[in-house]
Amino acid sequence: MNNFMCASLALLASSASLAYADCDYDDFPRMDGMLVSSLGTSVQWNHVPLQGRAFRVPASVASVRDFYAEQWADAVDFTEFNDWQQVLHLNEDCIMMLQVRAQNDRYSYGRMTITNPAQAGAGSEQLGSGMPVPPEAQVVSDMRSDDTIRQGRLVLLLNDDNIHATRAWYEAELLNQGWNLDHRSLQDNATVLTYSKGRELMTVGLLRHASKTQVLVNRMDR
Repeated sequence: MNNFMCASLALLASSASLAYADCDYDDFPRMDGMLVSSLGTSVQWNHVPLQGRAFRVPASVASVRDFYAEQWADAVDFTEFNDWQQVLHLNEDCIMMLQVRAQNDRYSYGRMTITNPAQAGAGSEQLGSGMPVPPEAQVVSDMRSDDTIRQGRLVLLLNDDNIHATRAWYEAELLNQGWNLDHRSLQDNATVLTYSKGRELMTVGLLRHASKTQVLVNRMDR
């Protein structure tokens, strides 16, 4: 978990009280030759459909990563989940995320989403429902991305318990739910747990910030 990821978690955790301005897809940088189309309502932020975009570009995944690293300079974070490369950018106006993977030797494809948290409202379903959430934790955000190939979920939580107690809760709870712990990465103030169960993968990232433990839970079909 790098320094920008830590800063990203801190910013996301405080986003509920921020006055975000509007971003639209005219603000999303595009590569030369990138073909972009509507993604419909397959992505939701806090149960509100997002008008995402699908894209295809004549470039390698590495070239896509390099392009956004240059466009967003120091305000970018790269992660890998299953065979998707994920690019996250946060600024004072909105949150931008891009997922990309190789289509063949010449093309890459994926999707891009923009969120303006101040406009996100909660639906009738409780945020974080169906995800592993400690009893006293606060759900800050809940993002779903569903398509015909796979389903994904990204939930951000705040917990009063320290990082060690929170990690112990997740290890016990996910073991009880039948998840297999594949990898554990421990640092002084950060922990990453990677799990699998059947066709599903789950990553739990923990970060101690101020008096809270921030938890980022990413669940996705293979």
